[in-house]
Amino acid sequence: MVTLVTIPGIMSDARTWSPVAETLRLHVDAVHVADTAKDATLQEMASRALAATSGDLIIMAHSMGGRVAMEMGRQAPDRIKAMILSSTSAEGPGAGEQAHRQTRIDAANADMVSYAQNWAPKVLSKAGGQNDALVASIRQMVIDCGPEVHERQNLALLHRPDATTYIGDFPFPVLLITGDEDHLSTKDVHDADAAQIPDAKSVVLAGAGHLLPFEQPEAVAQTVRSWLQERSVI
Repeated sequence: MVTLVTIPGIMSDARTWSPVAETLRLHVDAVHVADTAKDATLQEMASRALAATSGDLIIMAHSMGGRVAMEMGRQAPDRIKAMILSSTSAEGPGAGEQAHRQTRIDAANADMVSYAQNWAPKVLSKAGGQNDALVASIRQMVIDCGPEVHERQNLALLHRPDATTYIGDFPFPVLLITGDEDHLSTKDVHDADAAQIPDAKSVVLAGAGHLLPFEQPEAVAQTVRSWLQERSVI
């Protein structure tokens, strides 16, 4: 049995991967959306996803979800057939990150609606930021997640482990994809991570910022499906 596990990024939910997962549903036995809203650490999020599934896994993760996916790879490498990491990174917390995340937490706790309105355009491409329907849907998703989940996830990321210490041991293939207008998880970041993984490929897709699965779901789906077929995973 093979389960496709989709993992959303920060302040996101099943809407992240839904269109892409639908295109892959015929190639797997089940689809599981990981719950990243309840736990205080990335390790606990990973353990929850592993416990909620059985058998072999194909993991498809975005941003913060990528850090959860890597932790799943550390905890249960033998269960993973392939991993797709979108718009993420592997390093530990950076200098000054605590103050930066606390500022974000304070702003969201003060007014989540305003926070969502300001956040959405910053993580989209130029064209995506001008797509009123897309921006509205992203803002609503952030509002739906709420300030408590936002704070919990930011703190989990603040205390994330340095995955560069173990991704070199991954025995499964990894695809890293990012958008050409992603200023957070850039091509250079993905290339550096891919260089540390024994079997990895780094791809850049046009017309997307950090929220790649939302902006280019068809291109993402085609890229993922082709890669999985090339690797004889599906």
